[in-house]
Parts: sequence; structure tokens; C-alpha cells
Amino acid sequence: MRKFTFIWFIENFSYCWHETGEGLVSPTFFVEIIHSTSWNLELYPRGEEDPKFISLYLRRCEDCDGPGKITLFYELSILDANGRGLVSAKREEDAYEFEKGKGYGPKDFFELLGNNLEEKTKVLTSDILRVCCKMWIDEGEVDKEARSCARTRIGLEKISFINIIEKFGLLKPDQKKSFDVTSVSKDGFKFSGNIYVKNEPGSEEEVMVDIFPGSDDVHLITCQIYLLSSAGKEVECGKIDTRNYIDRKHTLSFPINLGKNFLDKNIEYLPNDNLTLRCQCTLSTGIEFERIEETFYDLQLTPFLEEKLNASSFASCPAGAKSALADIKSLYKDQILTDVQLKTLTKTFPVHKFILCARSPVFRAMLTTDMKEKNLNCIQVDDLDDSTIEQFLFFLYTDVLENLQWESAMKLYYAADKYQVQHLIDVSSSFLITGMNTINITDLLIIADRHQDSNIKIAVENFICEKGKKIFSSDEWENFMETNPLLAMKTMHLYLKKSNDLIII
Repeated sequence: MRKFTFIWFIENFSYCWHETGEGLVSPTFFVEIIHSTSWNLELYPRGEEDPKFISLYLRRCEDCDGPGKITLFYELSILDANGRGLVSAKREEDAYEFEKGKGYGPKDFFELLGNNLEEKTKVLTSDILRVCCKMWIDEGEVDKEARSCARTRIGLEKISFINIIEKFGLLKPDQKKSFDVTSVSKDGFKFSGNIYVKNEPGSEEEVMVDIFPGSDDVHLITCQIYLLSSAGKEVECGKIDTRNYIDRKHTLSFPINLGKNFLDKNIEYLPNDNLTLRCQCTLSTGIEFERIEETFYDLQLTPFLEEKLNASSFASCPAGAKSALADIKSLYKDQILTDVQLKTLTKTFPVHKFILCARSPVFRAMLTTDMKEKNLNCIQVDDLDDSTIEQFLFFLYTDVLENLQWESAMKLYYAADKYQVQHLIDVSSSFLITGMNTINITDLLIIADRHQDSNIKIAVENFICEKGKKIFSSDEWENFMETNPLLAMKTMHLYLKKSNDLIII
């Protein structure tokens, strides 16, 4: 018997954009031990005909070498994160005759999971679908065996942007306020949308959002909308996630929960009758890459090799097993073998020296040179509050920021700059730049000036040159001129200078 196994990993599978009848094709795999032929798997994420089922086929390539017809057995299956079969379409009883360009497989191979989270976790651990194809010729003992693994990744891009609806209270029913957003990726794709108040007889008014990509190659999958206060505080007011939709939608249209009573009681969310929204979108940008990753021949000669290969191929996302990052995170949460303390004015945080030294050159200097912190095993942090320290330490251990808001991002930026944690500087400054508006721009001005951050400074200057008149006429700027007169004067001088530079004589 000659046997070949092909395993196909499809990453970010839930973000597949395919409609019913649209297929995803695996990288071509060459099977030398089966007459030197070439093959593909074809998978229809929303079915070839019935959108409730995934369809899966084994197809011989049209330009394949070898004989005109090949008779073989095959089996298609979906594997869990440990490589065990969850569902399969077995073809053991009858051999199938494959001509060039010919394929076989079930149209109703696997029923879509919808919102069944327990089953979805089994099948899509780390959002990876693992498809296995076994094919063999003849029966009896295996005398030739090979295996190959391939990977396809669905590309994703997340974009967050601010939209300000001026004079929101004067917005007429069905009067649309449009917006356009351009990606900074090399493809530079665009998407646009509208915000308007929907008014239908017999129903309450709803604030609606329409978003539509400007290219057929880009597919909007999820969108979250947050309402921003004048201080940068966020409240989620709208969300749509189309990953479980049977029918793929090109344009997303959904209401956002902006009750008049809420706005009346929380006037900080409607300063000067301006409504500020932050939209966070996830777009599927097509296939990011696809490739054959590894191939092994003569597996039957090494009895223990296949078991080792299974362990290595599926080690990236084992079901039920914790990653190294999760283990380090548990050290922090459980406070196991901590050997140094960070102290604020009100709280003590036990931590690990090796983490502090690995993430911050400032902490490394404190704990490895003849400084008092090394001798006392204690670092006093009087200029940061408890909440900021908790987020700061969590990032040092995990590289993750949870529930980031404008105020907390400013404090974390200060902590990152003080202790020279470059990755946190990049993350927090990117969040601040993305979320800047005419109301909070003065906060970024102060940060750019105090920390001499050229990236923030350039972003702030460009924003002020674009929105200068609106910024300088605001109440926030008036207060800023009283508290920071020199910086305000320099900024206005820069604005006037750049404005004059744009005048053509």
C-alpha cells in the first residue's frame, strides 16, 4: 500500500469572506508515491450550494502529470488541536477513479457551528481549521508512506478612527453625515460610510451607521462603536460581528444605542452639541499567504516518527494546554516566588526581578547595580496610582493591555517613558494618536512637549494644521492658554507659519 497524508491549516478561518458557491483552494501538493500526481483540496466555507454546511473536495489538478486515470481510496476529516479526528467522510469501501481535473467530496461535509461556543472551541482552536486528507492505493501493509503540511492565512487589518458629528441636535431625520477612511497599508484601500438618524412612522428614532468597503477585495467583518466623552472616556454603543452570518454582507448597516435620556444625563458626551464616536473595524483583506511547510517521506521505516510529527505539527495550539505566556501570567497573578516589591503610596505589588530586568533597562540598572533598590528589594513608585501600576505590570508580563481608555493610556505612556519600555511607548502612543480630536488635542500637546516624542509631535502638528480654527475657538483651548501660555503661543505661531507657507504668491 502507498499512503499519503495532507494536513491543511487555515488560520483566521472565521474571517473567511466567501459567499455560498465561493471556494478556498489549498496550496497544490505533489504526491510522488502516487504516480507523481498533483492535487488540491477545495473548501467552501459557506457551502457550495447549502450555506448551512461546509463543502470539501479532493481534486486532481487539470495540468497534472501521470496517467490519465488513477484509482484510489481517500478519506477527508477535520482535526482538533491535538490532531485527533472530529468528523470525517470515509471512502474506504470503494475506490474512486480520478481523471485530470476531476474531484470528489461531500457537499454537506460539516455543519456550520453558528454560536455553539463549546463545539467551536474544539473545531476552531485559535481560529484555525485543520483539514486532513488521506489517500492510498492498493491494500495490505504500507510499504511507502509520506506526509505533507500546508498553511493558508486569511489576512486581517484592524482600523480605529474617530468621527465627530457636529451640531448633533440639529441633525434632520435621514440626513446623512458621511466619512471616509484610508488604510496606511501598502495597498492603501479605502472604506466609507454614513451616520444618520432613521425616522420611520410608528417607531422610535434610531441612530444608524452604514459602512461599506471601497473595493471588492476587502471585506468588512466586525465593527464596534464607542461614544467618547470630552475627557476621552468610552462607552460601547454599537457592535456587529458577521462571522456567523450565513449570507455574507458587503455593506454593514446597524443601529447604535444612543438614548436621548442617556445624553441628557451625561452632557459630557455631547459637548457643544458635538457627538464623538470611535469606530473599530476588522477587515478581511484576502489570503495573506499560502505555502507547503513540510514534507516527510518513508514514514513506515521509522515507527515512532509519525507520533513525533503529530506532536510538533500541532504544538502551536494544543487544546487544553497552556502557553509559556500563560504560565508567566500565572506567576504574576498567583505571586509565586516573587523577589521584589513595587510600592505606591497605598499598595504593595510583589513581582519578579527577572521580568522587570528583561522588560526595562531602568529597572535592570536599579536591580543589578549598587543602588538602594537592589539592597532593599523594593522600588518606590509614588508618582503612579494603583490602577496604572496594575496595568503596567500586566503588560510587562503579558504584552497585553486590557480596557485601555484615554486617561489610562496617558498614564501608561508616562510610566513607559519613565522606565523605557519601548513596546508600551509604541502601543500607548499609537492609541493616543488614533484617538485624538479637537477636544483632547491639548493633552497630546503637553505629552509631546514634556517627553519630546517626535512621533506624537508630528501627528499633533498635522492635526492642528488641519483643524486649527476649530481647536483655537474651543473652550478647551481657552483653558489651555491660561495654564500653558508659552506652549499655546508656540503652537499658534507654528499654525500661522505653516498656513502662510501654503499661500501661493
